[in-house]
Amino acid sequence: MKGRIVGFDFGTRKIGTATGNRLTATTQPLETVPCRGESPDWKRLAAIIDEWRADELVVGLPLHMDGSESALCAPAREFAQELAIRTGLPVAMVDERLSSAEADHLVGLGASPGKSRQRQREMHRDSVAAELIVRSFLAENPGP
Repeated sequence: MKGRIVGFDFGTRKIGTATGNRLTATTQPLETVPCRGESPDWKRLAAIIDEWRADELVVGLPLHMDGSESALCAPAREFAQELAIRTGLPVAMVDERLSSAEADHLVGLGASPGKSRQRQREMHRDSVAAELIVRSFLAENPGP
């Protein structure tokens, strides 16, 4: 079991990214990667995975509160499968219920300080949501 993880909060318009370390149980948000048309920016995502020397990847599975599948579950699974094919790394899916709501709270999206600042917070929210996904994964799969 290796230690470096890159996590993704999948969306059709943008994908939040974060990193985690199984050995130190630490996480941090990275960046939000815009999609190009209907396709993820695979080049940028690959660069992030390479930069952080990921050993494994984690993708959030957007379930409804009752545990049923949302409309985004199938595209999220396809994204995870494509990540596995492109990288050759193991990819886990993690229940991401409430990660976006918790990320909104953490980045203070409740307040409306201005449009440009609001947009920055919205972009940061996706990477914070990805960090929460990585944290959930680490809690369920602790290191040695």
